[in-house]
Amino acid sequence: MKKGTGLNLFFGGTAYLGMPHNEAFKKLVFEGIEIYGINYGASRNNNITLDIFSIAENEAASRFGAEDSIFLSSGYLAAQLLVQQYYETHLLIYAPDTHPALWIGKPAAPRIKFEEWAENTVKQINESDQPVMLISNSLNNLIPEIYNFDWLNCIDPLKKIVLLIDDSHGIGITGNQGEGIYSSLPQLPNIETFVIASMAKALGFDAGMILGNTEGIMNLRNSPVYVGSSPPSPGMLYAFVHAESIYKHELNNLHRNLRLFTDLLESTKKLFFINDFPVFLLLDDEIAINLLKNGINISSFPYPDPNAKAIHRIVITSIHEIEELEILAKAIDRNY
Repeated sequence: MKKGTGLNLFFGGTAYLGMPHNEAFKKLVFEGIEIYGINYGASRNNNITLDIFSIAENEAASRFGAEDSIFLSSGYLAAQLLVQQYYETHLLIYAPDTHPALWIGKPAAPRIKFEEWAENTVKQINESDQPVMLISNSLNNLIPEIYNFDWLNCIDPLKKIVLLIDDSHGIGITGNQGEGIYSSLPQLPNIETFVIASMAKALGFDAGMILGNTEGIMNLRNSPVYVGSSPPSPGMLYAFVHAESIYKHELNNLHRNLRLFTDLLESTKKLFFINDFPVFLLLDDEIAINLLKNGINISSFPYPDPNAKAIHRIVITSIHEIEELEILAKAIDRNY
């Protein structure tokens, strides 16, 4: 994409599978709107409802490896529904860099390595008699880092735990076929697991999803927060239900582009990345500045607060063209 005589390339955002501009997906959205209308503003427990809600929830549970699921209007609402369900009866223990959508109040999330937090948390739980809710992202898309949850096996099996994982940046692109983290988490009888996700990232539509077991999801359906909320756009859910082949095709394209980009680079020493994950951390401030000056727009901002050092991230999507990846790779190599 060229603007005048200069470049105007974009390597940021979270539309990892390119859904906002996917013609086949947009066609499904329009079909869904024709069938169900633009929105449906009734209570979730109304005796009159649309079949697409239960169809989409059954499809999500099957596709992502859970017993059951529910959809809400946003990832934020999905997170708050769960946190508000448990915060009065459980000690909430937050992992490092937990997304603010999962907060209630202003929790003091620790600024330590995830592995250190996990070790400390196991000890804290095993030495306490208080019911606990563990809250964590599935990964850190800024670094990037995908978290391992095998340490849950070290928790005393007599301790009852609620586990809440935010998989917003994993659903659709991690796992064997984009199924995300749910089916790979340890299945332990003392741990009730919920996975939430904003569907507005890789999967490309405005909704929040919760995956869980049948009993846990039923309890959430009876929550005043759920009962009083509006559902997502039914047309979007229709598109999701019928888009599995589109998602798989774009995931294959994404993997192809990621391999192509790394193959094009003369050296990857100034980048930190994980195989098959679309975020590349650029370790050199000067290279980042030169990219931005020359019309190659990457994600660059201070983190974790406005006074911190900037982090520079390159995001590759399924719809980047070969020419764009070649330009990006050459620009990085020139600045070594």
